[in-house]
Amino acid sequence: MFRKLLATLLLLTLLVTTALPAVAAAGPVTPSGLSFAEMERQIEELMQEHVGTSTPGAAIVVVHEGEIIFSRGYGWADIDNQIPVDPATTVFEYASIGKTFTWVAVMQLVEQGLLDLDADITTYLPDSFRFEMPFTMRDILNHTPGFAETLFGPSFDGQRLPTLEEALLAGQPLQIFTPGTVSAYSNWGSALAGLVVAEISGQSFADFERENILLPANMRNTLNIPDWFRNDSFLANRVQGYIAVDGAFLEQAPIYVFDYPAGALNGTAEDLAAFIKALTPPAGESGPLFADAESLRTIFSSSSLDPINRPGTNHGFLSYSGALPGFGHGGNLLGSSTDFVIVPELRFGFVLLTNVGGEMDLMPAIQTLLLGNPPAPMIGTGLPSAEAVEGQFISARRLEGNFAEFVSFSGFMMPMFEITALDDNTILASFGEFGSAIYVQTEPYVFQAYDGTDGPLLTMFFPELRFRMEHGAPVHIMAVPMDFTSVPAGRTMPFLMASLIITVLNVVFFFIAPIVLLILFLVRRKQQRTRTHFDRLSTGLILSGTLLALNNLALILRVGINPFRSVAELAPQIWMNYVLAGLTILLFAGSLWAWRTVGDGGTKRKALFVLTALLLALLLVVLWNWNFFVLL
Repeated sequence: MFRKLLATLLLLTLLVTTALPAVAAAGPVTPSGLSFAEMERQIEELMQEHVGTSTPGAAIVVVHEGEIIFSRGYGWADIDNQIPVDPATTVFEYASIGKTFTWVAVMQLVEQGLLDLDADITTYLPDSFRFEMPFTMRDILNHTPGFAETLFGPSFDGQRLPTLEEALLAGQPLQIFTPGTVSAYSNWGSALAGLVVAEISGQSFADFERENILLPANMRNTLNIPDWFRNDSFLANRVQGYIAVDGAFLEQAPIYVFDYPAGALNGTAEDLAAFIKALTPPAGESGPLFADAESLRTIFSSSSLDPINRPGTNHGFLSYSGALPGFGHGGNLLGSSTDFVIVPELRFGFVLLTNVGGEMDLMPAIQTLLLGNPPAPMIGTGLPSAEAVEGQFISARRLEGNFAEFVSFSGFMMPMFEITALDDNTILASFGEFGSAIYVQTEPYVFQAYDGTDGPLLTMFFPELRFRMEHGAPVHIMAVPMDFTSVPAGRTMPFLMASLIITVLNVVFFFIAPIVLLILFLVRRKQQRTRTHFDRLSTGLILSGTLLALNNLALILRVGINPFRSVAELAPQIWMNYVLAGLTILLFAGSLWAWRTVGDGGTKRKALFVLTALLLALLLVVLWNWNFFVLL
């Protein structure tokens, strides 16, 4: 009954939402070869199929030659209050699409001669920033400064936003790769680029962005977090975000992205279409964002100094595969999935905004519809066997060096990338819930996407897989902006399973042992038996193990429930690990000293002590190895 009612409401929404009429035109106008009229019809079919199923609401706007040729909202911005989506007024989270504004700001400063892409980044930063290895703005554009992923940031009291510098310093990640060698998509690095813009310009990044990008592009309904935070009139039009769980849409609380150049822009679909217009002026013109047309051409070219052997981004913009070259960015937060693509050759682009996290059906369908498919790759000749690249790989965008590392290597954050050879020149790439796709070898150890029917997002994100071999084995897959590496020693699945088994045994033992001790205490008390120093110290050892297990179980659960926590929230539990580890060592030493006072009647108690000490030693080794004594 509910589904029938929802379908009826969706149909009513389709009837009342405002749309700009499609412009009649002869011949194909989209990169995929669709006429405007056919494009409109097929968009409607896709929206009817997916809105209400994979997302509560969506807004799509299509731009051609500086004009909006299609603009429509579908479904609900707010289900409970039955507020329909309007592409002109409904405010969405742009999520990581906001990074493209950061890249434009960077390239504006490059055009003005104020920023050198190949200078050491510390040239432009306050002295408070220190890095293990030097890197450049070009590295940031290509996501190759070497940073691990980071989840934790500054404290937030709901009243005052932390400054960008505070946010970055609170969550600075380790550099786990040599800069320039591995592409590891980084929010933190992208936000650092925004701070560089602020330092050079002498303005906050939000002010620079508003004055040099938003207003010149005529984006009047788009604000970054310093401007929209507690701005009731602006937020009144913002969508309610959702997550999809078992076929239902559950409300998601707003996410505050404090490193805001990485993705805290909020605005309307038609405002984002104005950004496309600004980036696709008539041939030979620079548009409102640059003084020189050459700067605009540069931003859509590779920013790698060695694009043939080491692919890079297009000065931050990502490449989209289709019938013609496309450039843009997608975004994903808890409560929003977004996409926007520009095809400069046709002065064409589109915006698709939804209000659900992790949407994986509508987006690739719209992209294929409008962009088309790239030409089928041709298998090369005299190539090595595809069996040579088989293996399991992990995303370079991973948590490493702190207690959350297990999230990455266990597959909770991102699945493992499995490569299986189908024949001498064809592989199957599988990526968990993202599906699988077939790739064919076109050059030695270079594979192009061939069939992404079972994993359209996979071929959308990774149209090419370029393997780096060492001693005949694959160690690195270049797949900008997120490479994959072989699983490091000590992090393979057998090692992970051993760590998990040790952890489970400890949790079970140290949760049951206090109950057993209580029973023994009551029995001893009833029998009026005297407790020895060994009894007391070994009991303390068990209880310290219980506290250690509880502390880390609570730490894992807290991050699992809400991974976006502040450093200040989690630091006490990390320090507690040091306290409990020290207490455990002292109690173990004390128990050994008191061992000699136990007579022949203490055999069972000694056996319990040995078992306790063995389990605790294994637990401490696991906690140390998985960095549960490290916060950042």
